[in-house]
Amino acid sequence: MIRLLIRTTLIGWIAIHSAVAQDQIFQSGFERSGLESDADAARFLTQASFGPTLASISELRTQGFDAWFAAQREAATTLQRPAVETRIAALALANPQPGPAYRRIRLEKWWDTAVTGPDQLRQRMAYALSQIMVISDVSGTLFGVAPLVAEYHDILARNALGNYRTLLEDVSRSSMMGIYLTHYRNPKTDWTYVNGVLTPSAIQPDENYAREVMQLFSIGLIERNRDFSPILLSGQNVPTYNQDIITQTARVLTGYSSPCTGSANIGGIQLNRNCGCTGTQCQFNTATFFSSPPVFSAGPNLMGAVIHPDGYAQMVCFPRYADTGRSATVQDNYAVLPAPFDQKRLIAGITVPPSPLACHAGTPASEQQACINYCDGQLDTLLDALFMHPNTPPMIARQLIQRFTTSNPSPAYIDRVARVFENNGSGTRGDLYATIKAVLLDTDARAGTSTSANFGKLREPLLKLTALWRAFGADQGSSGDYLVNTPEVALLQRPLGAPSVFNFYEPDHIPSGEFASLGLYAPELQILSEATSVSAADFFYARVFSGYNTQSLSSTPFTTPFGAHLPAAGIDALPTDAAQLLDALNLRLMYGQMSVAMRNRLLALLSGPMAGADLRRKALSTIHLILISPEFSAQR
Repeated sequence: MIRLLIRTTLIGWIAIHSAVAQDQIFQSGFERSGLESDADAARFLTQASFGPTLASISELRTQGFDAWFAAQREAATTLQRPAVETRIAALALANPQPGPAYRRIRLEKWWDTAVTGPDQLRQRMAYALSQIMVISDVSGTLFGVAPLVAEYHDILARNALGNYRTLLEDVSRSSMMGIYLTHYRNPKTDWTYVNGVLTPSAIQPDENYAREVMQLFSIGLIERNRDFSPILLSGQNVPTYNQDIITQTARVLTGYSSPCTGSANIGGIQLNRNCGCTGTQCQFNTATFFSSPPVFSAGPNLMGAVIHPDGYAQMVCFPRYADTGRSATVQDNYAVLPAPFDQKRLIAGITVPPSPLACHAGTPASEQQACINYCDGQLDTLLDALFMHPNTPPMIARQLIQRFTTSNPSPAYIDRVARVFENNGSGTRGDLYATIKAVLLDTDARAGTSTSANFGKLREPLLKLTALWRAFGADQGSSGDYLVNTPEVALLQRPLGAPSVFNFYEPDHIPSGEFASLGLYAPELQILSEATSVSAADFFYARVFSGYNTQSLSSTPFTTPFGAHLPAAGIDALPTDAAQLLDALNLRLMYGQMSVAMRNRLLALLSGPMAGADLRRKALSTIHLILISPEFSAQR
């Protein structure tokens, strides 16, 4: 019977494709702002965290918004890499496996952080940033070394409530980003300038990161006003950069590789690393530039995912391989190249002059630090230019709004948030704490449907699962793990596992049909189809009923399963009265905005066909039907 109800309910689920149906959803429900009720608090926490709990609802109402934000900023950052690294080291010593086998350990820590971490705002922000500044473990080196991806998450978490300029530099210097977008060990073009003849080598700097740091992480493709509207010249969009700017930017992003700090011991695993150098000398050592930090190996095809800390440390500059605007040969004394090859021409007419010193493998010790300073300085010049560009505030503001509150923010909403990014009120630009506070406390965000019939967004599949687990205090079971290792199979999402640098879905995705005719964006609908609706419904059924035996229609016995489940004690504590049960589930899962029509249908089900079922069956079945309903899917 329950399975039939699930399939029947999918008709309603698929209706989310209709803009008309979505408008009806957006227009229903209460329209209060502030914290006048538990439902108000639950709605805010649905936007600002991985899902409300009864405890977090009570805490927020007691503290108020300002105190809640302050407490979240001061909460210790829950880091993932140290725990992931320690656990993998123990497993690798006991039973060595190929590196990809340990990806599940990173995912287990991610689930635990999202479901139980006290720093919910920071972690939710890190998740949003991971969909803007994307790396992915779907293939390559990152596929097989889980601590690398865990450390990238920690970079985002440490900076999530900090300054965007710092985050932009930490991401640009990240070995993981360097590996993913291929500016790791990015060598310059070696130009020779002998007897007046200028000759380039065959090597050209990789342009991948140069392109994406502009297009995706900062200024975007066209010039925009602060409200995100395009700036037009003779009725046409104005590009922010061209191919020459990409090429020149790529020249700045040369010469970066892993540092060399010597041997290390990780969880009892000794990783030997012979640098053959000390201090700044290492950054002038050709062998060190190409030296890969060791990964633990217990034999052929058993490269365990424990890597030397140099592998996830910030990249450092090796001036020999950095473009300094000078010749690469001693024959002409490393002369400054003739124009225009001496300078790098970046966005907004900003230029980087050539190095005043000849920087090469044989640079005297007295000049080495100056060469390193030049290399780091030109990176600073690039990042400052991107950070200070007027496009960056509306670009970041809009994407954060889309990830937290609504897919179609009004120009005024974007403008207000971008203004805070420009100046947090104390003269600081790029304050992410102030920016996300502006996103979540904006009048549009708090008033919701009263400001626009189109306000809201489709809930991400992963956030549906974390909301479920947090709402009912999920337990990890007898294995001590959540055991949801491949959520991308059913949900097409895995944390830090997007299919490309463009994320799981693009911010400008407009589904065909009525969405297109109305010009409405719906990014998350890019991974929703009839097929994924069915797979997600089955997936959530398994999560809700994990550990519960449904063979009998009159009783639902529980046996602790290996993985995550909703504890029986919590389900048994729910109200037995059908109306009160719906009220409780409405608050926990739908922040009090269940429509009258949906409530009446569920009440009829509980009082009619399911009247003879026990409380567990009623509660679990209703929870599942809510999870796959269009109303739950549309976060308002």
